[in-house]
Amino acid sequence: MFETTSFDSVEVRAYRSLVGMPEATPSQLARRLGLSGREAARLLDTLEAKGLVCRAEGAAHRFRASPPDLALGPLLLSRQQELQAARSVMAKLTEEYRHQTRRRGSAEAVETVTGARAMARTFDQLQRGAQAEILALCKPPNVAVPSRGNDTQLDVLAAGVTYRAVYERSALEVPPEVYRIREFVECGEQARVAAEVPVKMVVADRQLAMLVTPFVRASDAGGPAGDPPSAVLVRPGALLDALIAFFESLWAGASPLVLTEDGLVGERESDRTPSPEDLLLLSLLLTGLTDTAIAGQVGTSLRTVQRRIRDLIEFAGVRTRMQLAWEASRRGWL
Repeated sequence: MFETTSFDSVEVRAYRSLVGMPEATPSQLARRLGLSGREAARLLDTLEAKGLVCRAEGAAHRFRASPPDLALGPLLLSRQQELQAARSVMAKLTEEYRHQTRRRGSAEAVETVTGARAMARTFDQLQRGAQAEILALCKPPNVAVPSRGNDTQLDVLAAGVTYRAVYERSALEVPPEVYRIREFVECGEQARVAAEVPVKMVVADRQLAMLVTPFVRASDAGGPAGDPPSAVLVRPGALLDALIAFFESLWAGASPLVLTEDGLVGERESDRTPSPEDLLLLSLLLTGLTDTAIAGQVGTSLRTVQRRIRDLIEFAGVRTRMQLAWEASRRGWL
């Protein structure tokens, strides 16, 4: 508390010492704190000016501690008023900024952040500025924040901010990433997994999104270092609305992540099963019939059969028809 009210460490020690004494002279305080008599006298004058000590009645050179609520109350009230005034100014400036951005057009609703260090700083600020909810789409590789990084999320979770994250399944194959995901889930993160997450993104309070642009490392490209990693910040508007809707769509189709009995991160199976019509189509597919033959069997068009197979692949959370067949067998759909 004292550190936020402009008292240095020596003043704090002196006040704490006086709290434990009925009253004290400068020489007595000097012996307690290891100061000279002159230094202790100046220190008591400073504390008296700040209202933390008062002179004992009838003894000009004896001091006692003042009640902290009386001494610090007015100062804390002043700080609260300053903070409230700053928040009011920030709200007005933010509204003016958004108004001017809308007037100039949607192009200025997007801002580019370049370089891993700038991205990490922006990501940290975005999380710390959230008051209600963080939405995140996560996939390897990590560009600005290492797998065992992002301690900020733990602080923000502890402050009561809700985190909802969709992880690409490949992230569960990277040990450092799994350990960090487990820690986040233990601290209250709501996590789900999808077969594929197209982009890396984080949204704070549905007011600001950070979208990481695709990045190829020099070692992956087999050549010299290219452009630095970058991200775009998206502010309120049609684009941000679309990104939030995209997140909700992925979230709805993803499987929940839970902590297993051995403390590892596991994927909870969905209780849903395909419709009877889709189960019939799946059984025909597993017999080896072509898409055209299946269309003839069920009395629909080739395009409809192919669309329904794609929907089944997405429903099962896999990527290929072979994986779909294996998943259908594992879940006992047929």
